[in-house]
Amino acid sequence: MELTMFERMLQLPLLQGLTSQEMSEVMSHVRLDFVNYQSGDEIVMQDAPCRNLIYIISGELMAEYRDPQYRFTLTEYLPQVKVLEPYNMFGMYQKYSRTYQFKDDGITLNIDKQVVLKRLMANTIVKINLMNITCNRYQQTLRILCDTPENTVKDKIVKFILSYSSVPKGAKELKIKMVNLADILHETRLKVSQTLNDLDREGLLTLQRGYIAIPEIQDLYK
Repeated sequence: MELTMFERMLQLPLLQGLTSQEMSEVMSHVRLDFVNYQSGDEIVMQDAPCRNLIYIISGELMAEYRDPQYRFTLTEYLPQVKVLEPYNMFGMYQKYSRTYQFKDDGITLNIDKQVVLKRLMANTIVKINLMNITCNRYQQTLRILCDTPENTVKDKIVKFILSYSSVPKGAKELKIKMVNLADILHETRLKVSQTLNDLDREGLLTLQRGYIAIPEIQDLYK
């Protein structure tokens, strides 16, 4: 049975735990801005100001990170993402870290940041949910930086990709020249090329000129 819009909203990360009555009370003071998108449409651009809380009501996402020094582009497929970078509404860097677009047709619910501050944050459960989302993000990043080994060239490649990923799982596509990857990893181009070709033969990734496709990043570091 398909969920109603109200039931979908109760499942959204920031609103989980609210009763139907609490949800109705919160939403009675909030303007709900639903936006329809077609496949390939961009939702937000990398470095755009994070002025809205954006929920994904339906549809699957792709996220693209472009290196500021133009050395590489990392694309991710994010079927499970339900809210776009709520932690970047606050702090010193209040901008989106990457470009998001729909893989297929989709719908978002946008809530203005000022409404979040004045209305949603008045609810204790919403505050706790936001704290949990922010802490989980920080802890995930810390684990990647501190716990991912760098004993081999393969380890370094995996850590590099994870360091720029929004989630440590799923399909990834990396557009990068071999010489740039070797320079970033502080390894020789030959060693990086040999390692990538070995992983290609093992079926863990697909290697083409200037392009690496990884069906599941977790298979590289389990």
